[in-house]
Amino acid sequence: MAKYPAVITTMAGTNTIAEANASKQALIFTKIVIGAGDMPASIPSATALTDKRLELAITKSVKTGDGQFMVQGLLSNKNLEAGFYAREIGLMAKAGENGQEVLFSYTNGGNYVDYIPDKNTPMDSYTFTITTVIGNAEKVQAIVSDNGLASAHDLNAIIQKVDNIITNVDTVEMLAKAPSLQLVKTLLSLLNIKNADDVIKAIVDKKESDLGIRYDFTNPNAWYICLGKLLGNFIIQGGNNLVRGNKEATITLPISYRKFFIPVSNPEYDSIHKFNINMVSMYSGMDGLNKVHLTTDVWGDSDVDKEIYCWWLTVGI
Repeated sequence: MAKYPAVITTMAGTNTIAEANASKQALIFTKIVIGAGDMPASIPSATALTDKRLELAITKSVKTGDGQFMVQGLLSNKNLEAGFYAREIGLMAKAGENGQEVLFSYTNGGNYVDYIPDKNTPMDSYTFTITTVIGNAEKVQAIVSDNGLASAHDLNAIIQKVDNIITNVDTVEMLAKAPSLQLVKTLLSLLNIKNADDVIKAIVDKKESDLGIRYDFTNPNAWYICLGKLLGNFIIQGGNNLVRGNKEATITLPISYRKFFIPVSNPEYDSIHKFNINMVSMYSGMDGLNKVHLTTDVWGDSDVDKEIYCWWLTVGI
């Protein structure tokens, strides 16, 4: 693990603070520079790194208070031609947008630093953090790049925040961490949704109402299903009625067809009275699209007036 002493402000840095204050402009930190050189003879007099190897865009900046300012940069070796020991760290700054860029502060880790391999040896991105003294600088800012990759530390911090919000614990504390959770909770309460079963039921009900799917199987003697607009509003209706031999029965359908329908019937054979059914017919008659007539003809039995169970079915639109 690399160890760096606190950065020291150079004379050029001190002068830049004075220049920024005098001209009512901001002190602007522009980038971080990394080098492999030894400690200069005098850090306050230094104007550049002894052996600069890399420049890092600033990815984060914070005014920490007590006359200090923190910046971070993300180091990647994907374009590095030759490996080196990252001994030197410098922070560049300028007074105002058009000011001259100078070495604002500097530190050197000597032999307590990490080796940065060249691009042929992939490495995880490494975050350099510099906290520098800005003294009486009135306006301070940094040029922050939004093109950098997030470090593992940054991602873990985000994941931790999300973990603190996503929870199945419904408490005042959790609602305070996620204000949108309260909104969702309110909306769900209006829909009478309390659990996963309620969610599935709401989806099914919505789908059925939007597509025109309807059905009622509560009465086995008169049931129907409408398959909805995706299937042309096709309707199937069926039931069971008692019809006397050589008599006619009128059946009112559970729902009315809109255009036409085809009636079908299937009588049950009466094994007790030995009905010999000659014909069963079913027709819609002139009553419209919601009635059918059942007739039966029997022969060969004296009990022709007995009741026959007749299952019927209609299909149409």
